[in-house]
Amino acid sequence: VQYGSNEIIKTYGGPELRASARYFLKPDLSLKASFNNGYQFIHTLSNNTTVSPIDTWKLSDTNIKPQRGNQYSLGLYQNLKDNVYELSLEGYYKTSKDVLDFKTGAQILLNETIETEVLQGEGKSYGIELLLRKNKGRLNGWLAYTYSRSLIKFDSEFSEERINNGEFFPSNYDKPHDISLIANYKFTRRYSISANFVYQTGRPITYPIGTYQFNNAEYVYYSDRNEFRIPDYYRLDLGVNIEGNHKIKKFAHSFWTISVYNVLGRNNPYSVFFVTEDGGVKALQSSIFSIPIPSITYNFKF
Repeated sequence: VQYGSNEIIKTYGGPELRASARYFLKPDLSLKASFNNGYQFIHTLSNNTTVSPIDTWKLSDTNIKPQRGNQYSLGLYQNLKDNVYELSLEGYYKTSKDVLDFKTGAQILLNETIETEVLQGEGKSYGIELLLRKNKGRLNGWLAYTYSRSLIKFDSEFSEERINNGEFFPSNYDKPHDISLIANYKFTRRYSISANFVYQTGRPITYPIGTYQFNNAEYVYYSDRNEFRIPDYYRLDLGVNIEGNHKIKKFAHSFWTISVYNVLGRNNPYSVFFVTEDGGVKALQSSIFSIPIPSITYNFKF
């Protein structure tokens, strides 16, 4: 297909709306609601079955429509004890159209016509978020918990354009449980410690679950798309902060941070992939920073 100079190939567009409202039930208790919709003209195609999961970026064109989404949210927010504490509970629901994913058995490597290997379907996401924050005092920080789901569906009258029999299944980014805890404690105005704990459900993945013979050759049989999950992720970081004196008339203010990333030495999986070895399929795990990583940082501002 050829196009002339400055010829418009394809045009997509539409209105994007933003609406939000707040209602005060009490001076320190409010209810918030919002709605927004949007169009996304650049797409991420993710392959999470390789040694190093990769993303391919693809623009909308004559074959690929822009993704469209509508999101609704409703939340309850409260301040406690003269704003020392903040408590919020918020839920959301999102619908998506024309989301992208690869066909089953897609040829990805060095494919110059990748649009022939993708499908467009629909998606839905929903969840609830709880946040407790302490803003003042020697001990401050926050605790957050999120339960969320991200599901997609690719259905068609043609079997080769259906995934998981045309039913909803977890997207590559579906992580139902997410917990984060941030804590800071000041011993004095100059010395403090901090801790960061993160936990996430392992992301979905497609596993080989058997083999079969066809035309005197052996092939691997895979599970439904994203039927399994890699192990859960959790990490603890600790740090010590040493600040300089707090004189107002000073050319520069500085502080040191001595920290340890992944104190527990958790061997969190970055990816799980499969190789054929001695006639069998073997699962291997790739990890990054699976040991405690110390660091020293010096900061100054003027």
